[in-house]
Amino acid sequence: MKALIFSVSAGGGHSRAAEALKDYIYLYNPNSDVKIIDTLRYINPIIDKVIIGSYLKTIKVTPSLFGKLYDYSETDYGLATISSKFNEIMTYRLLPLIKEFKPDILIATHPFPTEMLSILKIKHKTELPTMSILTDYAPHSFWLHPYIDAYIVSNSDMIPEMVSRGIPKNTIYDIGIPISPNFFTEYDRKKTLEEIQFLPDRTTILIMGGSLGMGKIDSIYEELLELENDIQIIVITGNNKKLYYELMKYQNISTETKKTYIIGFTDKVNKYMQASDLLLTKPGGLTITEALICKTPIGIFSPIPGQEEKNAEFLIKHNLAIDLSHDKSIKGTMENLLSDPDNLLTLKENCGKFAKPFVGKDIYDIILKLIKKNEYVNTIFNEECINKMQSSNMLK
Repeated sequence: MKALIFSVSAGGGHSRAAEALKDYIYLYNPNSDVKIIDTLRYINPIIDKVIIGSYLKTIKVTPSLFGKLYDYSETDYGLATISSKFNEIMTYRLLPLIKEFKPDILIATHPFPTEMLSILKIKHKTELPTMSILTDYAPHSFWLHPYIDAYIVSNSDMIPEMVSRGIPKNTIYDIGIPISPNFFTEYDRKKTLEEIQFLPDRTTILIMGGSLGMGKIDSIYEELLELENDIQIIVITGNNKKLYYELMKYQNISTETKKTYIIGFTDKVNKYMQASDLLLTKPGGLTITEALICKTPIGIFSPIPGQEEKNAEFLIKHNLAIDLSHDKSIKGTMENLLSDPDNLLTLKENCGKFAKPFVGKDIYDIILKLIKKNEYVNTIFNEECINKMQSSNMLK
């Protein structure tokens, strides 16, 4: 199998989903050839730097502006229209790569390349099967385009809205967001906590802000210190070195009732999720998926306006999380949650119900189905061409 996966390095979730999918394809077919393309960077590094840089700056400095742009782009004459024209200009830069690599399937894990693949199909520049993997828990018009053969979504709630926007229901597969196969490695909670000198029988809270360490992690942490409950706290700051050094002072002065362990970037997030009773985080699509797999209840803070707010709505609706995102003290909310063990147990059980542990194999099977269907169509088409040529020669 030869697969081209098109992603965009905005945030981290889209790239992580692409890497996970690549791992699954090799897991089930070691003889495959899979290439991941950072789409905007491949087309033009300067454009990539401007777009991704502007995106990251906006969500860090003025997230409310990003939310307004998100909502505006849902209108008929919003940013989606502008984006379409821009994408169409850039799309044709992908054709030489596709012709050279000769893939069996084209896959996108970001809205930009999803639209580009749609444009290539509409313009009859390729007849290859196409797949889009939506990396959040609610759809947006940026993702939805014609001639995509398969949409992989995280939950069934997304299907009616996608169908109402013109996506054929038989192209939507509710099988989940791919996360790294390594994430399914199981760790012993007691051993993990003892490694960092934590008590195995004490409530453990994990705080994260995604790969960029974004959100009000410092203020959330400081409010946890005010709780009446005896807790122990793990903080993963990701690539945010400034936050890491700011919080290290707390690790050095943590008390017996509020022990703290600070971690920078780690590839063992699942190890600490499995050891925790509650995860406090921004509701990014990949982080949510990882937490559900670990059956770790979620407390939501600092959602990026727009898509992450939609993710938060999904979590609250299905009782998978508590909402800490409003400008109010989290002390009361947290103390109510922790005062009754059944509260956390209910959240944990709900997480288990929404987890999709077979996502890798399920996506691989759909990829195979699309490739085989395309091969069959091509075979029939070639046979018809040959028959027409033979009939034409006989008439002569």
